[in-house]
Amino acid sequence: MTSPLLVIEQLNRIYGSGDTQSHILKNISFSVAQGEFSALIGQSGSGKSTLLNQIGLLEQASSGSIRLAGQYTENLQDNERTALRNQTLGFVFQFHHLISAFNAIENVMMPMKIRGIPEAQLKKRAFYLLDKVGLAEQAYRFPQQLSGGQQQRVAIVRALMAQPLLVLADEPTGNLDSQTADQIFALLRTINQEDGTSFLIVTHDMQLAKRCDRQLVLKDGYLVSDSYAALP
Repeated sequence: MTSPLLVIEQLNRIYGSGDTQSHILKNISFSVAQGEFSALIGQSGSGKSTLLNQIGLLEQASSGSIRLAGQYTENLQDNERTALRNQTLGFVFQFHHLISAFNAIENVMMPMKIRGIPEAQLKKRAFYLLDKVGLAEQAYRFPQQLSGGQQQRVAIVRALMAQPLLVLADEPTGNLDSQTADQIFALLRTINQEDGTSFLIVTHDMQLAKRCDRQLVLKDGYLVSDSYAALP
């Protein structure tokens, strides 16, 4: 039996101290297997984005542990956390954060260029992924020349360039109309099924969450439900 890709044990995140202390995450524990397609659900302020920041190694937990791809992360130096994040994780956000001065393929390749990978190699993978999401013909268009759904697909391709084991998606369809959102969700699902990439999707859309294999529900900083059954 293979080890889980992600293991979180008794995770706590506290901001401030004394009278201004805020306990955002409270004893969170769960694991994610390779290939899982999961939704993280909760009201605004429940701790979803904070938890995603912890998993993404963007913040240090107050206590507890996160094991990612077999490696404990709490005692890693900043450069080690960055290296592990780059090797294992991809990020997709509600707002795509594409750079308007660069065309689609340049936006896709940019995060990988700093690793010193030859441009010809990067371009080959970028075109492969853009073609996979139906955007090969738009590779040299700039963000302002693309629809919202097309821009989000470019952002997804950017997240997949490094072949991450786990993609963390924070409201990836929240800024799109329902039809386009459905298309983006279907694309994420296809990538999950064809490539075995794991996804943890933060969403407030209960209908979308029902279409995921697993639903993790946060309330007031606690993980109150973890179910593989459809939500009622």
